Parts: sequence; structure tokens; C-alpha cells
Amino acid sequence: MSKRVDFSLSLLFFWVKGFVSVDSRFVKVTGANTILGFIPAGKDQQAIPLKNVSSTRISTQYKVLPIIIGAIFAFIGFGELGTSFIAGLIWFVLGIALIGSGILTVLDIQRAGNDFYVSVPFFDKAKLLDAQDMIETGLSGDTDKTDLNQFFDKKSDLKKRS
Repeated sequence: MSKRVDFSLSLLFFWVKGFVSVDSRFVKVTGANTILGFIPAGKDQQAIPLKNVSSTRISTQYKVLPIIIGAIFAFIGFGELGTSFIAGLIWFVLGIALIGSGILTVLDIQRAGNDFYVSVPFFDKAKLLDAQDMIETGLSGDTDKTDLNQFFDKKSDLKKRS
């Protein structure tokens, strides 16, 4: 029983997708390596044993450089609107897209030894929350499998019913 959540890896290149899948043994994460944070350049795949995952955390991250460059482009575009509407609009839209790409939602998978981070654009936060729920459900199921107290409680409940 494997569950999977697909998400976008970039605001500018929204068609470049990654995914997180969880089964009874592994958390599998596939994403893309990028150049300069937005040009796709290969795949990054991780298979993390579920037993090595201790917890997950979601946070919001702001990258200052793309936000500043995006603001500069947006101001250039706004100023350019009077002389060349099309050029100004292109600069403005590019600036807003860069500002948006500087706001990320990050899933931190805490595992034995070091953390693994999955960063997505802010608009895919709900998908990362779904992935976090899947991982936590897998962790609780894995813990329940090895909890002897729970096993014997279920066994005694079955004997009482019969």
C-alpha cells in the first residue's frame, strides 16, 4: 500500500514535478537538481527507510536574493510601462515571478544522522502537508507493529469476544 503526493519544484517552471511516496518500509522522494535554483539539471532520488525517520516538520523559508532581484525587476518593469508597455509588462511579470520563487515551503524529514529537505513553491504547501501526514501515518503504523503491549491488548480483546 503505497501513497504518493506530486508537487511542483519551481514557480517559474511549474511543469517540473517531484513526488513523495510512503509505503510500509520506505519514504521515497524524487525531485530535480537545478542550476541557479530554477533551471532543471537532472534528478535527485532518495529512499529513506521508515525506521530511520524520527519526525517531520513544515516551515516557510524566504530566500532574500531572489526577492531583492525580483523587486528590482518589478520596479524596472513598472518604470518601463510608460515607454514600452510590452517590455515593462515582461519585466514586471518576471519580477513578480522571482519574488514568488523566493518564498518556499520546506518539508524537513528528520532522520538518523542528518535531515533531508524538500522545498516547494509556497502554493504547494497543502501537498507538503499531505506528504507530512502520510509519513506520520506510516511512522505510527510502523510503531504499532512493534508495540508488544498493543499486540497483547488486541489478543486479549479477541479472547474476551470469543
